[in-house]
Amino acid sequence: MLDAIKALGCLLIVLHHLSVYSPMFDRVLLFAPPQLAVLFNHGRLAVQAFLVVGGFLTAGQLLRAIPVQAQHLPLSLSLLGLLSKRFLRLATPLMAALTLTVIVTAVVRPWFPHSSLSPAPSLWSLVAHMLLLQDLLGVQALSAGIWYVSIDFQLFAIALASVWVAGQLKRWQPQWKLRSLMLWLWFVGAAMSLMWWNRQVNMDVEGLYFLGSYGLGMLAYRVRLSRITLKGWGIIFMLGLVAFWLEPRLRMVVAWVIALLLAAWPQGAEIPVENAVARYLRRAVGHVAQQSYAIFLAHFAVSLMVSALWFYAGWQAPWINLLGMGLSLILSVWAGDILYRQVESQSPTWRRLLMWQAAFALSGVSVMAWTRFSSPL
Repeated sequence: MLDAIKALGCLLIVLHHLSVYSPMFDRVLLFAPPQLAVLFNHGRLAVQAFLVVGGFLTAGQLLRAIPVQAQHLPLSLSLLGLLSKRFLRLATPLMAALTLTVIVTAVVRPWFPHSSLSPAPSLWSLVAHMLLLQDLLGVQALSAGIWYVSIDFQLFAIALASVWVAGQLKRWQPQWKLRSLMLWLWFVGAAMSLMWWNRQVNMDVEGLYFLGSYGLGMLAYRVRLSRITLKGWGIIFMLGLVAFWLEPRLRMVVAWVIALLLAAWPQGAEIPVENAVARYLRRAVGHVAQQSYAIFLAHFAVSLMVSALWFYAGWQAPWINLLGMGLSLILSVWAGDILYRQVESQSPTWRRLLMWQAAFALSGVSVMAWTRFSSPL
């Protein structure tokens, strides 16, 4: 089920960005305007799936590291170490993908005058992207959707902070259970986000804005460990119901439904496979799910190249633009496979990150120099 959610969410995000940033979609839209407009208007809802799954997996990682009857945080649990490792895993493939995106954008800019092109990089924007702070600092992103990477890191930091706070409360009140304290902190954080922070439009670059969906995923994992699953499922149901009553939001409904599904999905249950086609499809879903982050990072540069080629060729027919969008999707999966095998799957180290940050900085500085010296006096 996790693989299915991640794979479908990944492909939907790629198609959504094609609908928003590619001129090919304007032609394809002629096939079925009302139906295809859904992809443009609501494709971003797939992000909610990643937020819930992210919280679900983070809760699993943290709860596996803390024994059920733990009286204090294990000495082997280094919260700063986990945060550092998360930064390396997120930032290293991001730097590799941004290196390609910056170069591709500069190459196609002269003959593809389109609003989807990011501005030429500056030294300040390069530094902001290296630190995953571009949105918080008001710097325009150099690629589509990478705001999510910064949000993911912030949410993971908030999850680790809740573990630290639970440890401090445990010292103050030794009779309280450490895991129960963590659960209550997750519940309060999710409730505050669903009922307040997520309703503040000016907070949409901060992790607290998305903590509701992430927290629902964390609660869903905790419910699966409980012997009173129905009670925990009911808590998630009521939390989402109250949030919807306060302000109906489709994105919250999606997160709510996915969290309920993950909480209720039977332990060890798998989607049945009955024939060779189904087995192949299952392997394909697992492949895309495993490489979903790499595909997400690589797809924008690929879509820029294909869109620029179609624009330069002047192809107007809807069917050939549909073919171009399909080609973009296939090449995005292929580019994601390369990025995953060559970068993301490698052991994350500071040395490897610095190497890719240097490559990203070099690409940005090169584009800046080329833009300066090639522009007319």
